[in-house]
Amino acid sequence: MKMDFSKDELAMVYQYAAGTKEETLAGLKEIVPVIRDRQTREIVENTIRKLDAIPEPECRRFIADTKQRFIQKRDNSIRRRLAEAKAQARAEKPHPKRKQPDRERS
Repeated sequence: MKMDFSKDELAMVYQYAAGTKEETLAGLKEIVPVIRDRQTREIVENTIRKLDAIPEPECRRFIADTKQRFIQKRDNSIRRRLAEAKAQARAEKPHPKRKQPDRERS
């Protein structure tokens, strides 16, 4: 069964991803009563409805894959920003020449 999840719904799956479909749904259902923002409540309720419609073990794989994609995207973003910062630092300040180690005379 193919379900289309919005970007915000996928973010909810990532944030509440647990080891099983039931645990993930329980985490999402737990927050619904305390959500005051109508739009956020709708996102969470839609996420619950869509996840509930996916049979196991497909749902468990979907949750794990979604979590992995978010982690990979985050890690790639960190690596990219670190590389950009290093490149900017090199461009702003050239490295000093390395001092040759002192050698003892025998």
